[in-house]
Amino acid sequence: MPDERDGSADGEFRTERSPAPLKIGLVGGLSFPSTVTYYDRINRLVNRRLGKAHSPRIALESLDFQPMVERIAARDGEAVAAEIGAAARRLAASGADFYAIACNTVHEFAPLIERHTALPLLDICVATAEETSRRGVSTVGLLGSAFSMEQAFYRDRFTARGIKVVVPEAPDRAFMQDSIERELCTGDISVATRERFARIARDALAAGAEALVLACTEVPLVIRAEDFDCPVIDTVDVHTTAIVERALAPLGPDHRPGPDRRPGPDHRPGPDTLSATDVPLVPQAPLAEAT
Repeated sequence: MPDERDGSADGEFRTERSPAPLKIGLVGGLSFPSTVTYYDRINRLVNRRLGKAHSPRIALESLDFQPMVERIAARDGEAVAAEIGAAARRLAASGADFYAIACNTVHEFAPLIERHTALPLLDICVATAEETSRRGVSTVGLLGSAFSMEQAFYRDRFTARGIKVVVPEAPDRAFMQDSIERELCTGDISVATRERFARIARDALAAGAEALVLACTEVPLVIRAEDFDCPVIDTVDVHTTAIVERALAPLGPDHRPGPDRRPGPDHRPGPDTLSATDVPLVPQAPLAEAT
């Protein structure tokens, strides 16, 4: 396909004398709480790297999640890909240099989506598998939507790097999927749901997992790294860090999250980590809560 990116609106910034960060395209709404988290973290990470009042250029296409849920449940990958591909083309027309999808599950259809657009996709599954391998983890507990846990698109990324995958039993997978749709996607989460998610995570560790991979952009709303004595790999953390790394690449290595700045095997979110959500903006502002 021909390159859809126009970029004319940003042309004045793209000179050899004054390199500019790339413009980020984001497909969101899948669900809206996770999109709030993505926007918040990307802005905080960029501001932390660039200082002053800097913020990234982001084009957002926010989609209606309910029709997408129904298409995924019906296994209508072509319809999912067509809608997300159309959103990516609109992002390209707005001048985005690349795009990311703020949802794990729809990445099952990434190969189909990429047929609908020439805009480069920053794949959350690839980024997560690479980060897990970098941390030296050999077995993960994969916790996400039923589709992320049962279909091959995540498992294949891990197994290609020699990483074994443990998933919850079928009743727990069904419970997680139902809870994601009914509670996590709206931010209205019961105590009982939080407790059962924690129990499911402990079961994965008891089954041999060395680390937990939160392979749904809503799961971090109910599973917190500080509650577990093991590495907890939040795919939103990994993905937003990779997005910022890509966006700031034209500015050189001093402005990108390098290996020495990425979370280590025993990472816990906090004020000294690149992925922390409590890093203050300049000037300081209250945190936005996804829940």
